[in-house]
Amino acid sequence: MTTPSTPVVQGARKSSLQLDGDAILLSRPHEEALIPLAAVERIRAEGRSVTVELTAPAGTTRYTHRIDGVSAAGAALFAETVNAALPGTPGRDTTADGTALVETRALPLSRRTRKLRRIGWLSAGALGLLALACVAVGVAGEPATAALLIPGGLVLTGALAVGANALANWYREWRLTRHGITAFAAEVTERPGMYLYTDPAGRIRHVFAWAGGIAVKICYDAVDPGDVVLPRTALFRRGELALGLIAAAFALAGFAGLIALTVIAFVDPEAITSTA
Repeated sequence: MTTPSTPVVQGARKSSLQLDGDAILLSRPHEEALIPLAAVERIRAEGRSVTVELTAPAGTTRYTHRIDGVSAAGAALFAETVNAALPGTPGRDTTADGTALVETRALPLSRRTRKLRRIGWLSAGALGLLALACVAVGVAGEPATAALLIPGGLVLTGALAVGANALANWYREWRLTRHGITAFAAEVTERPGMYLYTDPAGRIRHVFAWAGGIAVKICYDAVDPGDVVLPRTALFRRGELALGLIAAAFALAGFAGLIALTVIAFVDPEAITSTA
């Protein structure tokens, strides 16, 4: 398997530039811009940065798109390849306003961000329940019990977050390995750990891995080809599933006990005192 010839440069803060047919695709975490070659004046590679200069009428400000933190060799190759293709681009007019041809769209939140937000809301709900329980037992005249609930509740909240994260990761890998598309991604020679693969639409995508070798096995979603995993061994997957189940069960059982203790504080506070 050979590395795709289409130039791709990966920059800082999850930004990237790639040649996508007769256009340049600029990707950032929250937006994506499709820049037709007809709108490009030139590409400038300066060390570890790449700048896309758009065409503009004489005497006006030339608009640019820039990403930093790229591979210097990759930037030079990208600039050389794209600049060589510009003169033969149909409809290119270097005196026109290139910004009128650029298509920009906002991107939805990443899967990781959505997952972390859900876990954050789950943890916030658990902490809210803990706060209510502490207030309740305090009103019932058991402030010492409230003081004991706080460290236990914090441990349970942490266990709940760990369990939810492990189960979410396990389910995603399980779903993609069984219902996704399995392929191989080729390593970019000048960027160790960066691998490229082509989705069904012909778009070059990247994934990072430190597995080593010229290619790695991947599984991605047929509907969302950017959702990709590197399958792990069955031992690792089962271990993560076990961790998730144990942590979640421990947290849920603990919160059930916390609720029961709160109810007892109201119904029979002397039972708590005698137990202590």
